[in-house]
Amino acid sequence: MNSGQLLTMHSDVVIKKLLQLADKSYKSFLRASNTSYNAEIGTSRYWKAIGSMEQSQFEFNDYMKQLKFMDELTQWSNKLHQDRYKFVEKYDIVMEKYKLS
Repeated sequence: MNSGQLLTMHSDVVIKKLLQLADKSYKSFLRASNTSYNAEIGTSRYWKAIGSMEQSQFEFNDYMKQLKFMDELTQWSNKLHQDRYKFVEKYDIVMEKYKLS
């Protein structure tokens, strides 16, 4: 058994974890953007929120790249009708952004 076969067999576990992390970073981005809108421009609270937004956006984009790589390797997005990928419905916002990218 090689690494490609192992990833193909357990792709649902890897995809689930990547979707969880992407969802978490997206929600973190939303929280930081709400904070930046409420804070006065130039305050430390504002700049901290901006930094957090940038970090969350970077993480989210990285998770999207990893999902694309897994899709190229295992074609998981073509198998969403299978029961083992039922969890994808929970991450509708992330999947919407994935399909747009």
